Amino acid sequence: MRRSRLAPIASLLLALSLVLGACGGPGPDDRAHLTEPRATTEAAPAPTTTAAAPAAVEDEEPVAVIARADSALPVRAEPDAEAPVEAELPATTEFGSPRALLVTGRQPGWVRVQLPVRPNGSQGWVPEGAVDLVAGEHRVEVDLAARRLTVFAGDAVVLETPVAVGAPDAPTPTGTFAVIDRLQSPDPASPYGPFALGLSAHSDTFSEFAGGDGQIGIHGTDDPSSIGQAVSHGCVRVPNDIVARLAELLPLGTPVIVA
Repeated sequence: MRRSRLAPIASLLLALSLVLGACGGPGPDDRAHLTEPRATTEAAPAPTTTAAAPAAVEDEEPVAVIARADSALPVRAEPDAEAPVEAELPATTEFGSPRALLVTGRQPGWVRVQLPVRPNGSQGWVPEGAVDLVAGEHRVEVDLAARRLTVFAGDAVVLETPVAVGAPDAPTPTGTFAVIDRLQSPDPASPYGPFALGLSAHSDTFSEFAGGDGQIGIHGTDDPSSIGQAVSHGCVRVPNDIVARLAELLPLGTPVIVA
C-alpha cells in the first residue's frame, strides 16, 4: 500500500488554506469552566453536536482538564515564579489555533501542562491565573496493534473505527497527547480528507518535514484502502466520514492516548 504523499501534519501548510481550531469554525468548544473565566475571555461558541454540554465539575473528577490561554504563556520548570522558563508558548499554534493544553497536575496557584514540543511528553508549569481551566468529557484511545481508534465519553464508547497507522520504519509515536489544532481542507478529496486534527505529538523518525517539525495528526485520507494498514509516515488515518465526526465532537485539548 502506498503512503500518503505528505505524512506529518506540518505539511498541511502546503495542503490546507483554511484553519479552524475553535478557530472561528464550528466545533465543540463550549465546556464547563472549572474556574471563573478571566474578564478578557470571550464566550465560547455553542457546540454543534447534539450532546449536552457537561455540567460544572465540582464533586467528581473530569475525564480531562484543559487549560486555555488567549495570551503568550511562559512555561516554567517548577511551580515557582523564579524557576527557569522551559518554553515560551504563543497565544496560538503555528496554524493559528487558540492555545489549549492538557493539564497533568496542579499545585496551589499553578497548573502543570503538557507541552506541544519535542521531546514528546515534555511538561511544565504555568500560573493558574494565566489560563482558563475547563472540563473535557471525551478521550481518544488509539490501539496501534489492533489499528483501531475509540472515543470515550466517560466510560461509554461513543465511536469506534479502524485506522491506518505508521509504517514499521516510521511508527506512530506512543504516549498521551492532546488535540491542539483542528483544520479543514479546502479540498475534501486531498490526501488528508476533509479535516485534520493536529496533536501535540511529533514524529520520532522525522525531525523535520516540509519545513515543519514533523507534527503528528489524525486525518482523513484519499486512499480508503489504506485503512487498517501500517502504511503512514506516523499519522493516524481514519475514514473521511469519521474524521468529520471527530472534528465536530472533540474540542482542542482533548487527550489522545496512543499505545
